[in-house]
Amino acid sequence: MVESHVETLRRAIESLINAKLHDAISPGGLDRLAAHRRTGVASYDIRMAERRLEQAIGEVLNVAALEPQEA
Repeated sequence: MVESHVETLRRAIESLINAKLHDAISPGGLDRLAAHRRTGVASYDIRMAERRLEQAIGEVLNVAALEPQEA
């Protein structure tokens, strides 16, 4: 179970990094990434990668909250 969550998080993080790198190497990409940091406006691919990462984190946190706590 833990391995699947780790793999899901790894893939989501990797997807976000890839989207940002792909955007950065295109013309004007560094300016777009800087603008994204200032304004929060990003390309579709970056927004989707961020959404997948947020969903993966949410899934992991929901599962962790449902598991019994050890004393």
